[in-house]
Amino acid sequence: MALDLSKAAARDNPVCMVCDDDALIRAIVAELLEEFCDCVYQASDGLEGLATLAEHPDISLIVTDIAMPRLDGIGLAARARQMHPELKVLFLSGRQQPPAYETFLEKPFPGRALVTAVQGLLGAH
Repeated sequence: MALDLSKAAARDNPVCMVCDDDALIRAIVAELLEEFCDCVYQASDGLEGLATLAEHPDISLIVTDIAMPRLDGIGLAARARQMHPELKVLFLSGRQQPPAYETFLEKPFPGRALVTAVQGLLGAH
């Protein structure tokens, strides 16, 4: 997604990233996040997600699938938090769960549940 520089200068809302190896799910989640995020980046796996985060350190939230090739969502979150300890992460999966202390939505989920979970993590932006 191209970033409008005039919007970047006046950001009031968070910058987010969706990381999922399923392109359709990634696009749907990104579209839902655009409701209250200034910019939503997309990545197809954890390694691409880390590269995106390195290019865009203003990302404050990652919404990630757990089961992905190359680097899974749990590995992505661990490495991303080493770079940015304050980073918020919402895990999505239909197969496995993250550690109990993490915020998690089981697939499939209604769009409203995603929005509610993200707003809770971000302090109701």
